[in-house]
Amino acid sequence: MSIVQALILGCVQGLTEFLPVSSTAHLYLAQAILGIRNDAVTLSFDVLLHLGTVLALVVATRRELIAMIEEAVGWARGRPPAQAAARAMLLPLIIGTIPGVLAGLFLLKRFESFRNLLIIGVAMLVACACFFLAEGFADRADRAERTLSDLNAADGLWIGVAQAAAGLLAGLSRSGLTIAAGRVRRLNRVDAARFSFLLALPLILGAGAKALLDLRKVAGPTMSGSVLIAGFAASAGTDVVRHPVKA
Repeated sequence: MSIVQALILGCVQGLTEFLPVSSTAHLYLAQAILGIRNDAVTLSFDVLLHLGTVLALVVATRRELIAMIEEAVGWARGRPPAQAAARAMLLPLIIGTIPGVLAGLFLLKRFESFRNLLIIGVAMLVACACFFLAEGFADRADRAERTLSDLNAADGLWIGVAQAAAGLLAGLSRSGLTIAAGRVRRLNRVDAARFSFLLALPLILGAGAKALLDLRKVAGPTMSGSVLIAGFAASAGTDVVRHPVKA
């Protein structure tokens, strides 16, 4: 892979990660157009690109992250919440991360082995149907919309299961399915998006760390450091410029 190709893929990742269009699917399509073979090294590079989006995500949600750290310390010391939304997100985020971790450890390799353009196309159509159904359900529900302060463990579990499913099959947008799950749980659109983005942090960080280890273990030709840096910088830079959630 050349530096130019890495820059293109980094921009594709940055432009699509936090839109409900599946960044993994678009990376696969971009690689097919560029004539890049989708092998173990490329899959690890894809995950590394996600670390660039994590940098943008940390920048965009820094206030929420600081508030949650403060509330976690207060929770551990038995203090009452000073910021209700930050305190309410702690347990749902922990619970919501577990399905994605389990899916990544035990199922991801099997699903990656039969990734192709047809399956990706079908998955994208399924994801679109889920978005419309979730919005229709939310619009027709009689109950009032909920906010981050209303989050509970069940919310974290259902949204976490949606994230795990999306992570297994390219085309099922991670942000799209988690936001849709949040809408089904009656979260308003803005807070469903915020929780979705925060829920992505631990999973992407873990996957990125594993990808770096996998690249070191791969026998034979691997990617140069300049290619990795170029892809990471393009992904992070693109996301910082256009990230939809402002802190």
